[in-house]
Amino acid sequence: MNTKSTKEKNIDLYKFEESFPNKKLLKGEGVLTKGLMRYFSPRSEYILDRYQDLEGWYRRRLEAGVMHYCLKVVGDPDVEATVRDLAGREFTGINLSTVDYMGLSNHPKLKQAALDTLTNKRLHSINTGPLLGNSPESGLLENEIAQHLGHEFGILFPTGWAASFGGIAGIARENDVVLIDEYAHQSLQQGAYASCNNVVKFKHLSNIEVKSKLKSIRAEDPTQGVLVVTEGLYSMDGDAPNIKELLDICKEYQAALLVDICHDLGCTGKDGKGTLGDQGVLGDPDLIVVGAFSKTLSTNGGYLTTSNLGVLLSTCSFAGPYTYSTSLSPIQIAIARERAKMHNIYVYGTPSPIVSLHVGSENIARLACARAFRMGVVTTVLEYPVVARGKARFRFSMSPEHEHETLIKAVDIIANSITWAKEYHAALRDP
Repeated sequence: MNTKSTKEKNIDLYKFEESFPNKKLLKGEGVLTKGLMRYFSPRSEYILDRYQDLEGWYRRRLEAGVMHYCLKVVGDPDVEATVRDLAGREFTGINLSTVDYMGLSNHPKLKQAALDTLTNKRLHSINTGPLLGNSPESGLLENEIAQHLGHEFGILFPTGWAASFGGIAGIARENDVVLIDEYAHQSLQQGAYASCNNVVKFKHLSNIEVKSKLKSIRAEDPTQGVLVVTEGLYSMDGDAPNIKELLDICKEYQAALLVDICHDLGCTGKDGKGTLGDQGVLGDPDLIVVGAFSKTLSTNGGYLTTSNLGVLLSTCSFAGPYTYSTSLSPIQIAIARERAKMHNIYVYGTPSPIVSLHVGSENIARLACARAFRMGVVTTVLEYPVVARGKARFRFSMSPEHEHETLIKAVDIIANSITWAKEYHAALRDP
């Protein structure tokens, strides 16, 4: 129990507050509690004049020292990183905001593969996939990724986002139904809404709700095309669905299942085969898989795999990010092929490179993140609308380059920052 007097406690709280650029704004509840959407969805006679209030909201957050997005990395980010915010302030600390899950982005073999390719190949591919953008090397990579996932066919995309969006766009049509997890990637959600008029969300990881909705869909129209969409590992909470059970439900109601595995392929599961491998569903003919190279293979790019040739050809024809984007460069292909060869804090999710720490209040999360930056941790806070209101959390991304002692130090800083933020926020409300 804290036995300090109120005066002593306030001295401790306000001592750290002096490092913030604008103490007055920190004490103003308006900056920390106003709803976001009235800034993001305003009305205006002229579309380019509608975002002035949004600009002001961002500027106030920046001035208050609680704007931790749009940072610039100074130098080469490693286990430790230096970042610069939009006001020019620099912070150096333990880097827990990497998606280089396997720590391979600086691996000498991958760098050498890129150098060798740079010497012998062009810098960039010369066209889109349908128009001379492919090569024997890209074909080999397509086959390798498909075989690794137990499928017959694979297709490459310029980014993981393009693969997620294009995977749905290549399969679903205007009158189909896309049944999608409420927490699915924006790339998946936007692909769904761009592809059909019937997008239905189901409660996160709820196979019971999927079954109920599929039953209703089939009772109304036994022949309607249905695509169910989920992920192998969710990046917000680090949790995973029961895909085996979900696939059985889809089979029962004649629905196809698309799974985005960008966060788990290569870094979780036996032989790096992620949730699909652990649950024994790799290669299932009713399963379509999309993913990204950027998290574990240390290069940009994405892929779709399937054992249905018709799905592959439809994707080539209707997935805009594939049909109208320049293909992966020879260097990207070479890198991907070389790779192919004690605190009371609630932690979300399953064992993976993603660790999410629950905070709750957006106000407290922003303050805690600001303090963590100043105490030596470069990290990420997720808040509404990315996650639900009142469920803000730190999201840490780990890599094998992080040593145990470094992570212990980071956890101590985060835990202390959350405690400080709660006490400081309470003091602001009840001085």
